[in-house]
Amino acid sequence: MEEPKIELDDLEVNQERLKQNTIQLKNLRVYGSLNAGIIAGILGMDGWIGIGIYVAIFLIVSACLAIKMNFKVKEYFKSSYDAYYSGIGTDLLLFLMIWVIFHNLVNIL
Repeated sequence: MEEPKIELDDLEVNQERLKQNTIQLKNLRVYGSLNAGIIAGILGMDGWIGIGIYVAIFLIVSACLAIKMNFKVKEYFKSSYDAYYSGIGTDLLLFLMIWVIFHNLVNIL
């Protein structure tokens, strides 16, 4: 007789842990965006190359996150979208602001 499989969706979710994971993820993404903006600004990146720096940092952060979770996203977040793509718009705006500030401070002034 086979035992019934338990899906992760059927398990109760600890809302406090989920909230803590989401906050930690947001902090990680913000720091990644800040660092990408500083790097692109100081190096004087212009145009699409600067955006490429943001995309590269975003992918590196997502890859490190996936490795840290052993690719078991459902154990830590409600969906994989929440873990990999949440906050991409606001973090992009933060990156652009920091990029412009550091580019102007280092290369123009």
